[in-house]
Formats: sequence, C-alpha cells, structure tokens
Amino acid sequence: MKIARKLFLALLLILAIQACNRDEETVTDIEIVNSSIFDLMKQVYLWYDHLPGLNPAMYSSPEELMENIRYSTYDKWSAVISKTEYNQYFEEGQMIGHGFLIGLDDSDNLRIAFVYRSTEASDKGVSRGWIIQTVNGTAANAGNVNDLLGDAKQGISNATGFLNNQGETVQITLTKEEIALTPVLHAEVLAHLEKKIGYLVFQDFIDTAKVELDEAFTTFLSEGIDELVVDLRYNGGGSVDVAQYMAGWMIGREHGNEAFVSFKHNRKLSSWDTTLNVPQKADGLALNRIFFIGTSSTASASELIINGVKPYTASVILAGSTTHGKPVGMYAFPFIDYDYVVLPVSFKYTNANGDGDFYDGLAPDLSAGDDLTHDFGDPEEASLKAILDYIDSGNVPLKSTRPAAFENKPLFSDEGIHQYLRAY
Repeated sequence: MKIARKLFLALLLILAIQACNRDEETVTDIEIVNSSIFDLMKQVYLWYDHLPGLNPAMYSSPEELMENIRYSTYDKWSAVISKTEYNQYFEEGQMIGHGFLIGLDDSDNLRIAFVYRSTEASDKGVSRGWIIQTVNGTAANAGNVNDLLGDAKQGISNATGFLNNQGETVQITLTKEEIALTPVLHAEVLAHLEKKIGYLVFQDFIDTAKVELDEAFTTFLSEGIDELVVDLRYNGGGSVDVAQYMAGWMIGREHGNEAFVSFKHNRKLSSWDTTLNVPQKADGLALNRIFFIGTSSTASASELIINGVKPYTASVILAGSTTHGKPVGMYAFPFIDYDYVVLPVSFKYTNANGDGDFYDGLAPDLSAGDDLTHDFGDPEEASLKAILDYIDSGNVPLKSTRPAAFENKPLFSDEGIHQYLRAY
C-alpha cells in the first residue's frame, strides 16, 4: 500500500507539471485535478476497463467527476475528499460535532444509536435510546434534522429537546466540539448462566483504536471468557491494518502467520497482489467460535474481519441483518499541491479459503433487528438476545427475535468516505 501511494505521488507530480507547462494554455486547478484523477483511474481502478469515454474538464469539481465515472454496477464507494477530512478521521481519530449517531426506530422516532465517550453529550447523560424531539425549538424529523443540527463546525450550539429512556422530557444545550473518537463504544464481560461472555462494541478501524482494543481484550483474557461477541452494527470500516491487528487478538494465538486476507488488483497491477497474515499473538484468545453482530451499516473492514476469521474457527456466527456488501478496498492517494485525497476502489479481497465477492452482503445466521430501545449489553436487546438464546439452546430461531420493524434506519449516506464519518 505504501508503494502504491509513492507511485501515485510521482504520477500526480508529473501530471501536474505537464498540465502547467502546456504551451500558452491557461489551465484551471480543477482541470489539472480532474485530468490527474481520470488518468489515475485508468491505471489503478479495479474496473478501469469500464471507465466511460469523457473529457474530465467537463465537470465542475473532482467530486462530480468521480460520481460520473464510477462503475455503477458495483461501485458506491470511490470518492474524493479533502486532506483535512481524511487526516482528521484516519490519522488523528477526531471529528467535529456532538459525537452521537442518530437512527430511526419503527415509529420513525429519531433515536440516539450511540454516543462517543468523553463528549459533552455523554457527560450530560445523553445515551442510546433517547429520542430527539426538537432542535432550537423546531420539531425534528428525518427530513430536517441534518439542517437543524447545522454544519460540522466548532462552536455551533443546539438547544435540543430529548425524551430520555425514563420517558422524561429533557432540554440540553450542546455545543459542537473537536472530539477524540473512542472506537470501543462498549466492552464488558456478561455473566450468562454459567458462562462468561466477552461483549465488545467496536465502531472505528482507525490507528488510535489499538490501545482501546488492547484494554478490552486484556480484560477478556484476565476474566477467562468462554464466548466472544463482537458488535459491528454501525462500523463502516476503515484501516485494514487495524482489522489485521484485531484478528491477532482473536485468532493469532493458534493461527499466527497464516493467511488472513488476499488482495487482487486489476490486470495492469497484478504485481501489487498480496496476502496479509494473521499477526502472531501468543497471549491472544483461543475460542472455538466467535459471534458477530452486523447490519446494513456493517461494511468494508468490518466485513473483512468477519470473513477473514472464518477459516480458523469451528464456527463464525453472524447475528442481526445482512451486512452492507463491500468486498473491495481503496487506497488513499493525496495530491501534492492540492487539498484532495483520491480514494478509488483498487482491489477486491478474499479470505484464506478464497471466499469473497459478497456484493449482496453477508447474510446473518441469527436474524434479528437493531433494537434501539435497549442499550448495548442489555440481554433483552434483540441482536444480543438472539445470540444468548443460541448459546442456551444451540438452535437457530425460525424468525427474528424482534419484529423486522426494529431494523435501524441510520441517517447517513453509505457512499464514499461518508460511510465512516457518520456521527453528528
């Protein structure tokens, strides 16, 4: 991946110089950027042979260009974003906002799906399940809540009316702030009958997650857990390196240095094809099965880790609903002189058994809805309850533990980089 970045930086530098040195021709910055992006896509894009014939100068922005050249049969993810947006999330682990995710329940109430720790919202008691009723005196709904909450800028204040989990109306003023993301949203050891179950809710595959993963898995080891549940229901992916690191904790004790994920590029770049191994982790877990919780919001690196550990455990059991379906990955290619990072789909991936191409998502073994009315770790929460019932009986239920209407409908775009930047 580092080789790819270096090659691309050299390519963009050459292209920029060529554009700027055209004989007596005035070239706008957007033309330079668009031309460079289109030339890049012809080289590294997984579906380069499906690119349309067009003049990139026709488009008013790199974002508009990318939207029009993506291979629509499969690609919903290739994107162009700013360096600030990219660095803030992936390298610094930060965002600007209130630090909560909003979803719709079966009655179209705006419910809090999660709140990052160490935020003003968390400190003032806002938690999963609360209903947003008003923002600055205006009744909030799915159609207007984005506008009511405003841009992702520090200092924007919102007087928000909530209905808490006790049925009480609460008025809280929250100010958007720079937030250090806390990728482990929840971790605990559940006592269930005679078993200890490690339960982890993981949100962000970013570099800063490694310390929090170490803390959670060290606790699971010290408690001697019998089962592991990894809840990825809102996790849209991120760094493959962090997914690989997490796999070390899960299966690296017995399967370290064995194949974890293989990347296959287009025909032009077959020399970039590679296989990443499971990190050796002598003090990692050694369990016969692993449970996951997923939804349509579970994508990319989340699906990669579910798929990647399957060859090495007696059973991998997915609860919830069908995942997003992104068996491909992107490289990050920053421009040298312009404030853009290009994220083209550049490879597809498979596990050690060669399994991949799940564009329709990974289907659940235990069908259940995302029950926003119960907190993480609550044994009555639909997806977790489906797992606990299975642990008790060994039987797959004939129907969902909760009505299908409990399937969460999150309020964010799943296209491009926005699959990661979802909290408000």
